[in-house]
Amino acid sequence: MTRTARLSVSAAACVFALAFAGTGFAAYNPSLLVAGTNQALGRGGPLVIGVGQGVNDDATGVATIYSPPGYGVTLTQPAGTTLGSLSALVKVASLGGARVNVEGTVKTANPASYVTNQCSPGAHEAVWILEFTVSGNQVRWPMYVDRVTTAPESAYASARIRVCLPSPYIPPPQGAPAGASLIISAFSVRGVFTNPGTRGSYPWNGVFVPHTPGTATPNPANAAQSSSFVRLPTRLTMTAKRQKRGQRTFAVVTACATEAGQGIRGIRIGFHGGATAAKANNIRARRLAQGTTNARGCTTSRVRLRTRALFLRAIADVPARQAPACQPTLAPRCSQPSIAPAFDLSSGRAKRVRR
Repeated sequence: MTRTARLSVSAAACVFALAFAGTGFAAYNPSLLVAGTNQALGRGGPLVIGVGQGVNDDATGVATIYSPPGYGVTLTQPAGTTLGSLSALVKVASLGGARVNVEGTVKTANPASYVTNQCSPGAHEAVWILEFTVSGNQVRWPMYVDRVTTAPESAYASARIRVCLPSPYIPPPQGAPAGASLIISAFSVRGVFTNPGTRGSYPWNGVFVPHTPGTATPNPANAAQSSSFVRLPTRLTMTAKRQKRGQRTFAVVTACATEAGQGIRGIRIGFHGGATAAKANNIRARRLAQGTTNARGCTTSRVRLRTRALFLRAIADVPARQAPACQPTLAPRCSQPSIAPAFDLSSGRAKRVRR
């Protein structure tokens, strides 16, 4: 699994913990978190989709995730293609409700083999299979994926992803193997989504319907909507200049982090460097200074030059955050909305400051 996917699972866990701390409505508060690995306009890259809920929440029965209008969607991958990885936390009833971490894959399947499924019957442009093993049981959850081109969904979506999860409340074969229910999951897909070409805040929406406790019957009256806002583009820029103070020489570096043109306040930015460009651009380059951004999204640090030249660049992770509000347009109510994280932001190639 990629570092981005692993970090997204951790970020999702933090968001979910905050979301569930003070809420208890009908014992069901699912959350959606989306993280792209490329935050530039009009660019593609692996994308991580995270979902989660409280350990004691009702088990999710149906999850539908919508990508926002403006995103490019490619669903032409042949059957058997590995799109990405899966990392999840599963509650296992056969183990007394123990929580088990599982790893798996996301692969494409032949849509013609799934036209009679009860979850989302009919032909689909793509079918993705989430595959993993829990308590010795192989689990394969189909996800039904289509581009959205007609109203009313086209007003708020470019693609629809739907998955139905078997109920942990009843035994197999109708129920979930080992009584497994999903708590937190993050899966990555590559070669599917391309970022919009216009700056803005793009809401990914999830609609989640729980099982009625003790049954395999969906409970749409308790459905919830969760939104994850991706703000594009997300950028980290840096300037560096030479400063002389008596016999000492310093590099004064200023880095600014923005998303959708607005500064990101309160994130930590590290300034990494070395005596050569190769050392500074290495992923393990030594951190020489750090700072926390102000309201403009900027921070300035000063680094003493002890060699003939110093190469510097800025690196930052933008954490997932709670969004201020959510309007429940697709479900009876909203669960906690989030702002997508951005990992491994870099100011680009290292800049040189001479002594």
